[in-house]
Amino acid sequence: MHRRAPLSVSHHGLLVAGFLAWAMVLGGGGSPSPKAEIIVQIGFVGAAIAWLWWARRGESAPAGQVPRQLVVLGCALLAVPLVQLVPLPPAIWQALPGRELEAASLALVGAQDSWRPLTISAPRTLAGLLALVPAVGLMWATATLGSRDRRAVVLTIALVAIASAVLGALQLAGSEGAFQLYEKSHRGWLTGFHSNRNAAVDVLLIGSLALSAWFAGKAMPPAIARRRVPVLLAGQAVLLLAAVLTGSRAGILLILPVLALNSAILAPVGMGSAPKWAARGAAGIVLLLLALPLVLAGNQRLAGVASRFDVTSDARLLVWRDTLAAIEAYFPIGSGVGTFPVAFTPYESFESFAPPSINRAHNDYLELLLEMGIVAPVLLVLGAVLLVSLVRMALREPPEERTPQFFALGVLGVIALHSLVDYPLRNMAIACLAGVAAGLLGPVRPPFRARRETEQD
Repeated sequence: MHRRAPLSVSHHGLLVAGFLAWAMVLGGGGSPSPKAEIIVQIGFVGAAIAWLWWARRGESAPAGQVPRQLVVLGCALLAVPLVQLVPLPPAIWQALPGRELEAASLALVGAQDSWRPLTISAPRTLAGLLALVPAVGLMWATATLGSRDRRAVVLTIALVAIASAVLGALQLAGSEGAFQLYEKSHRGWLTGFHSNRNAAVDVLLIGSLALSAWFAGKAMPPAIARRRVPVLLAGQAVLLLAAVLTGSRAGILLILPVLALNSAILAPVGMGSAPKWAARGAAGIVLLLLALPLVLAGNQRLAGVASRFDVTSDARLLVWRDTLAAIEAYFPIGSGVGTFPVAFTPYESFESFAPPSINRAHNDYLELLLEMGIVAPVLLVLGAVLLVSLVRMALREPPEERTPQFFALGVLGVIALHSLVDYPLRNMAIACLAGVAAGLLGPVRPPFRARRETEQD
């Protein structure tokens, strides 16, 4: 009797890939677009219910268990805003650093003796907590997936990134504001599914890594791999050209390490010299863009990109200086997750003042230090230690199973580097990508129905 072949992707894998695509498409507006973030959070609730009910139909359990390291990391991330929301008696919260203005304001309405939490804005910290939950949930869910499901998730990232590049091309080809998903957006630049060009470039670069990881993670004879090289190079060209057209300075600089990571991911596949020469050509274009802007003056679009590298008038340095003053005022407790706009305003200097209010520090590490205080470096070190321990475990995996882990390291590296001058993790789409990357670092468990899948292969 003929047996029907099982699906190559499990229900759990479909849920992770489906919700990740949902978050990547709708989670790119940032805090100025709370309605879109709420839609992503509602989608997460639906995915969680489906994980517990629908995904178990035909599958008794996910492929594996969440590693202890990721359980600790996820709980630590969620615990910080939860603790900051606990009400405290007036004698305690009034003694916290940086609370003098709040106490004086409440005294005007006779509420200075009310119980208040550690955070200076409970609604903002609650919003920050709710934005963290999908990322942590994706991290835990991804860690339970088998190798086939992980490849499907990686492919999803690549396809959504390419779709974002295509949408960005329509934005540039159309009239002012055409095909933009958000009212507050970087007009005149490629943004795709995002309102911010810096977030858009991160997704495009991550998509480039995902495309290479999916290609390298699928076992195929070298002859077949070489025949498929043109498709891979075409996809990479679309993603990297779109990254340049975002006009994000840090993102364009990150193309160089991303090219190096792509070469490392593809090295074991054995596709000849085509990817190597393609990477060299792309690197040459990036260097030309950075070093010879006059050459590009004949093209208005590329000349505009080149002009972005004039940093003499960059206001980030002033914002960082004022952020350090706010950190000093609230240290060591911090102002509360998500409260940067409220905590920063009293310390904003006249030189950095501009009509659009400053809602981010443009350095996620400084912003975390302001909002979490001494807990921020502790949490960063804890996360690094836990993830490094997972990397060491990943190195013991069979070579054919390591590609998703190498891709995950690349994702976290891109986000960590861009966080020096921006705030990628404040974007729900990128936060979810970071969660998936951390989950991919977990050891690959034997997939459910592994024996049947082996027989199918």
